[in-house]
Amino acid sequence: MAQWCFVGVVVVAILAFASAARLPTDWGRCHRTDPNLEICLRENVEEAIHKLKNGSPELGLSSFDPLDIPELVIGEGKGTVHVTQHFKNLKLYGLTGSKVLSSSVDFNEKKLYARSITPLLRLQGHYTMAGRILLLPIVGDGECNITLINTKINHTLTAEEKIKKGKVFWTFKDYSITLTPEKMTYKFDNLFDGDKALGDNINQVLNENWNEVFSDVREGYEKGIGAIFHNLANRVFSVVPLEEIYLL
Repeated sequence: MAQWCFVGVVVVAILAFASAARLPTDWGRCHRTDPNLEICLRENVEEAIHKLKNGSPELGLSSFDPLDIPELVIGEGKGTVHVTQHFKNLKLYGLTGSKVLSSSVDFNEKKLYARSITPLLRLQGHYTMAGRILLLPIVGDGECNITLINTKINHTLTAEEKIKKGKVFWTFKDYSITLTPEKMTYKFDNLFDGDKALGDNINQVLNENWNEVFSDVREGYEKGIGAIFHNLANRVFSVVPLEEIYLL
């Protein structure tokens, strides 16, 4: 099982929240009793994601594109990937280009579900690693660019209810995702102390075998990126009353 570690402030682009907040007035709302609630949710969630590209002063959020990730560690897999990938000062691009395919909520079970697709999801920053991938030695310390293309993401959120000053809030105790990219590309600079021939060869091998490589450490990426989503969801739901998000 791939081990993972998500260190530091999850998203430094997010500013401190006040003790209570309201959704921006130009965001759509859905009524719980709406017979077309799932359609309303899908449309409004997608619209909100797109609007967050430039941030939301009302919620104390700065730009979502890119998101800053101070540190992310993806551990070894069980098969082809025998190397720990240590990333620092990552920027995550492309989230606000996501399209929501479906969204639903179960108020009794306090669960949210969504499926989305992101055309281009790109992680760019500094990496260090040393080990073996596909039985080939790999060592490097430099800049990297990891791109996931047409990635389908399943989101499952489980909440617990909290009462503050007579109002109901949801705080998510779990946020799990699955990532299914159509394709991935890798570019690791300064492999083997800058040996261009070796570095180009390893990058080519990684790209030709991206599915096998990613599949072995998929869980690490899902937990790492899921932790980002978890943090973001709680930043909103923990300060906005449920009745303000889902109208009675």
